Amino acid sequence: MMWRSLSDRPTLSSLKNQLQQFFAQSQQPSLPTIIDYLRHSRCLVILDDLHNLFKSGELAGEYLTDYKEYRTFFRQIAKNHHQSCVILISWEKPREIATLEAEKHSTRTLHLKGLSADAEKILRSHQLTDSDKWPELINLYQGHPTWLNIIASTIVELFDGSVSLFLSYSEDIFLGDLEPILESHLERLSDLEQQVISGFRKNQAIALSQKPTNPELSQSELWSAIQSLVRRGLLEKISEGERGMFQLHPIWQQYLKFKLS
Repeated sequence: MMWRSLSDRPTLSSLKNQLQQFFAQSQQPSLPTIIDYLRHSRCLVILDDLHNLFKSGELAGEYLTDYKEYRTFFRQIAKNHHQSCVILISWEKPREIATLEAEKHSTRTLHLKGLSADAEKILRSHQLTDSDKWPELINLYQGHPTWLNIIASTIVELFDGSVSLFLSYSEDIFLGDLEPILESHLERLSDLEQQVISGFRKNQAIALSQKPTNPELSQSELWSAIQSLVRRGLLEKISEGERGMFQLHPIWQQYLKFKLS
């Protein structure tokens, strides 16, 4: 198994060299391409922080100019037969992955959900009290481990670890030190996405059949923005009767309420 963060934005040739060096340590003889190594032995390769290769201010999954070769590389891995597994971890879904899924190749997307019962271990590690209120706290912050760690520290700092006291004072969802994290996500949005997402302050959910609140936006632009926001994990699809609706996660709704007020 090999894990590699892409936070330092390695060029594709640099990444390929690192992969070949890794494979060469355990495989003989030396093989000419990465695909050959993936065919020769069963390997697990995890490439983390893929979103660092994408442009900010554009719809989700658009590569920076000097990193567009990655698109072809990932397509080759997905479309060639081999016995290995390559996992991409990202804030944003690459566009070519969506296309490959539609072509029914052995490519899948897993949207990581928040923790449930396991989240209690985080709260227990901070020695929080009022365990009967823990499920409410976990649900409020979507079981997100990083968010729960941050909020748990706040509860210790301000409320002596009392979850009940914290919840009793919070009319709205408290963000505190979560704000810089949320800001870093919203800074990546395109102008089109920012226009659409601001409309979720007034609407609990939006249907695809709904007319854009901004008369300057076309229906097609609205759909493109919603699709991109879903690929960023900021919107989720829900069923309401026979039609699909898209809603903003409560944490993001609270942040927009604070940010755009």
